Amino acid sequence: MGLELTVLGCAGSHPAAGRLCSGYLVRSGGTSVLLDAGNGSTANLQRFVALRDLDAIVISHRHVDHCIDLIGAFYALRFDPAVGGRIPLYGAAEVYDTLTGLMSADSSMAFDEIFQHTQVRGEDQVQIGPLALRFADSVHATPAVSTRIEVDGQALVYSGDTAGGPELVRIARGADLFLCEATWAGDAADYPPGIHLTAREAAQVAVDAEVRKLVLTHIAGGTDRDRVLHEAREVFDGPVELAEDLAVYRLG
Repeated sequence: MGLELTVLGCAGSHPAAGRLCSGYLVRSGGTSVLLDAGNGSTANLQRFVALRDLDAIVISHRHVDHCIDLIGAFYALRFDPAVGGRIPLYGAAEVYDTLTGLMSADSSMAFDEIFQHTQVRGEDQVQIGPLALRFADSVHATPAVSTRIEVDGQALVYSGDTAGGPELVRIARGADLFLCEATWAGDAADYPPGIHLTAREAAQVAVDAEVRKLVLTHIAGGTDRDRVLHEAREVFDGPVELAEDLAVYRLG
């Protein structure tokens, strides 16, 4: 059946020239799942699939560069006469409260009219059509999850925002494609601990997890992308690429 990943936005923390914030479309056998919905990413989403046709949405954590577009998506769906029912929304702790808090002034239009929310954490599993999803808790400044998606023996792992750790290595083990954040370049000691990965750290996770292909994403706007790629290739000797908006990857 195969699995297709489309990058809708790959910028870290804020949009950059030609790059929107985190958003990824995963499709297989007619099933469509949105991973994260950062600033502007749902505009690119609608090049490929209508919001109403999503089978599920997964939000890795509450930071707005990963979830804010669901506010706009709510209004688009709320006034779309073709919407057939609520869209399942799987989010880490605090995602639901953050989004509904932003809509508190619009109490007459409940978030739950459009989205059927389920909180997820490490070890939770969800089946969406042919896609088997499993989650791991992430090391980050707020509750966050990494996501593994499998279909027909193919595995895609999305780190979300993370500072790494054994749980990330475990969930990424043997992945055919590892979509991993690499917010920073250079020495990890130059940055706040427990929030993000450098390029070398992301590549080391790929080595430890024995993944087949590494795609680096969530690179901060002021970070030298060429340096990120170079430093990752110094550590991981498998295929390494930098995510670009609208890039498509096919597994199987």
